[in-house]
Amino acid sequence: MAARLQSARQDGALRLQPRRPDQWHATLCFIGYDALDLATPALHDALAGVARSIPPHAFTVERFAYWPQSGAVVALPHDCPALQALCDATRDAIRHCGIRPLQVTTQPHVTLAYLDRHLPAQPWLDAIDCDVGALRVERFELLFNPGGRYDALGEWALTGPALPPEPEQARLF
Repeated sequence: MAARLQSARQDGALRLQPRRPDQWHATLCFIGYDALDLATPALHDALAGVARSIPPHAFTVERFAYWPQSGAVVALPHDCPALQALCDATRDAIRHCGIRPLQVTTQPHVTLAYLDRHLPAQPWLDAIDCDVGALRVERFELLFNPGGRYDALGEWALTGPALPPEPEQARLF
């Protein structure tokens, strides 16, 4: 995906600042910048509970998007109930520990690059083929960014049972 993003950028286009492969991760919830002290045993226990409730799963990428507020160019997944459940359960576990996330993630995403902030829509992103197959999610980590890299403060394997099927709306007519 990163190579497709780079090659899709038109000559003379805005400066794209790609993230290094060691910086790629799917964001589930953003606690804050200087929040190392929040990685308490209680938080680790709460995240272990999340891991026991969500099964391993896979998702596919639907599209690239540009978020003008942050300047991020992100890969967004197709609808994946298990990935969304992981995102929501992570947020809930963090809040249960009395931590107010700096930014709640309502849509899991992978940040691949940055452009300048507050640019107009970037329609060239719509033409990029995002079909790279299924991406497996078998674990998640609590990451800390001390500057330019990510350090894992904890890692949990997903071992939960299959999620119940989503309820179906009965046909009215």
